[in-house]
Order: sequence, then structure tokens, then C-alpha cells
Amino acid sequence: MTIEITNQVRIQPHSDYWFTVEDTHLDVGGEGFTISYWENESGQEKRVSHICLPKEEAFAVADAIQKLAP
Repeated sequence: MTIEITNQVRIQPHSDYWFTVEDTHLDVGGEGFTISYWENESGQEKRVSHICLPKEEAFAVADAIQKLAP
């Protein structure tokens, strides 16, 4: 039996929506990162959209954000 452990950071600027960043590629179930946008609709948490990136691309996005908003 294989047990996979992942980590998630939740960024919640408002009670009705939030973002998560996970250290797994949800589309293929492997290495990478997933950034998701969630909404609370009548008490139901719903993933509205997400993007999955390999590690190298995710690190490039993080680096670009740091350069644009130091």
C-alpha cells in the first residue's frame, strides 16, 4: 500500500472565496503544483477552477511574481 502525503496552503481573503496551492499535480497525481480557486456556494465548498504545473514551471511563476512585486 502506498500512502501519498501532500501539503496545501489556503489563502482566504474573504469568507466566500479563497485560493489553495498544493504540492501535487492533481491532473496526473504526481510531482508538481496545483493552484485552485474555490467559492462557498450556500455552505458548499466548490473548486471553480485550477491550474496544474510541473515543478520547474511553478518555480518560474513564483520567481516572476517576486520580481513584479518585491
